[in-house]
Amino acid sequence: MKTQLFRVFPLLWLVVLAGGTPARGESPAESASAKPAPGRQVGYPVRLAGEEAFRIYDPQGAEETVRILEERLLRIAQDPFYTEDQLTTEVQGDGVWIRYRDARIGFIDEATAARLGTSPARRAAEIIASAQAAVERYRDRQEPEAWTRALLLLALSTGLLVGAVYLVVASHRRLVARLDARSRTGMTVGGQRLGFRGATRLLAFERRAFRLARALLIAFVALVYLQAAFAIVPITRGYALGMIAYVLDPLRFVWDGFLQNVGDVIFVAVIVVLARLLLRGIRLLLTEAASGSLRLPGIPQDRALPLYKIARLGVVAMTIVMIYPYIPGSSTAAFRGVSLFAGALFTLGASSSASNFIGGIVLNFSGSFQIGDRVRIGDVVGDVEESTLALTRLRTPKNELVTLANGAVLNQSLVNYSAMARKQGLIVHTAVTIGYDVPWRTIHELLVRAALQTTHVLEEPAPFVLQTALNDFHVSYQINAYTRAANNVARILGALHENIQDAFAEAGIEITSPAYSALRDGAASTVPEAASASGAQLAAPRSAVDEVS
Repeated sequence: MKTQLFRVFPLLWLVVLAGGTPARGESPAESASAKPAPGRQVGYPVRLAGEEAFRIYDPQGAEETVRILEERLLRIAQDPFYTEDQLTTEVQGDGVWIRYRDARIGFIDEATAARLGTSPARRAAEIIASAQAAVERYRDRQEPEAWTRALLLLALSTGLLVGAVYLVVASHRRLVARLDARSRTGMTVGGQRLGFRGATRLLAFERRAFRLARALLIAFVALVYLQAAFAIVPITRGYALGMIAYVLDPLRFVWDGFLQNVGDVIFVAVIVVLARLLLRGIRLLLTEAASGSLRLPGIPQDRALPLYKIARLGVVAMTIVMIYPYIPGSSTAAFRGVSLFAGALFTLGASSSASNFIGGIVLNFSGSFQIGDRVRIGDVVGDVEESTLALTRLRTPKNELVTLANGAVLNQSLVNYSAMARKQGLIVHTAVTIGYDVPWRTIHELLVRAALQTTHVLEEPAPFVLQTALNDFHVSYQINAYTRAANNVARILGALHENIQDAFAEAGIEITSPAYSALRDGAASTVPEAASASGAQLAAPRSAVDEVS
């Protein structure tokens, strides 16, 4: 029998260093040998079915020791042959053995007891008394009568829970119905009737407040129910004692951490407040500079807002660097792990991000374009809608929104059509081909007249015509006109083409390029009659066939 019991209950090396109530029957000599404990010690609780039995105070291997003690204590409590007198002590040398039946399960030496301000015999008696009480409570909860009573009370508690939740939900519905009725009849605050927008915002706020109150009430009712249910059911009654602690411990941990680091928290708060004030001051100055009401030396009006973005990023980065060592928990392994993970992610994406960031700075401060400018970047033509430190967005003439990374923009050719349009005017041009039978001066006059009749074309500088090619059967004429409306080039060219057609139609000139497919047979010359009359002294033109013959 002893061998079997020894296998069921292996040696439990209870290096128990916890304090408790004084044990009865302590000798005066043992009391005199006790020394005062050097300060308050918290210890590590050893629980039986969730209920604390006693505490140990050795920080080395405390978690593993607590786990072993709880397993062994549960086996003792479940032993059908358990009696209180089977837990005994045995004095040996300068310490005391704790025994269960005939097996030694723990030893308390003089040095261990002295650290707690007690004697080995007294400490062993305290542990035995606490373990016996915990085992008795555990065994009482396993009786059939306790289970029957617990199930009845649990059913009653569940019914009360359902009723309480139903009452909270019904009350919430009635309150929301009253809010809807009041919103239909009009909402007033302080005797003043709110408008539609104000009433809508107030109604939304009140609904959110009621939903939050409903959630808090249901959570409170559920917490009370769990507390009662754990206390009712025998096998979980011990956990009911720690239910409130499970909820309050995180709050207590945060509060204790705040008290321990109150100086660092105040330092962080002061730095953050100063950084916010600095950002507000910078934003005020640069916003006024962007609007033109304030002139800052060396900062153009169109560069003020991009400069604020860069300054804000610099201030935030400097603030993080300054407050990082003072953040509570920054020296913990978890915080360092998160920092390393964030650093790894930043490193992996830093190449493209840094390229885009540098490209954004160069584009914003090189004066390559402004918001609203008509530009061509690579193969994309459009108006600049937005330019951040990472991206540039263009709206094409077909109303398409194209997003380009600043790194890619910096590596492509960029043409700004609006830059010169604001100063001297952008030249819009188109070409027509007319046969040699129409005098070129007439063509020039008609093209200039059509250009001046076009909306957004400037009179000064005046439009001009270039004869770009003398082809085999016709002359290429290019009309050039100045405009400041670079964003409307497509419409300007469309109107210019219409005016050219009208001008040539009124002059009776066909905009067709003649293509001769037969040899000269003595028909009329293609030289204009006016030019022939004024230049009769010149020799008559000869055809290519005549020259060949």
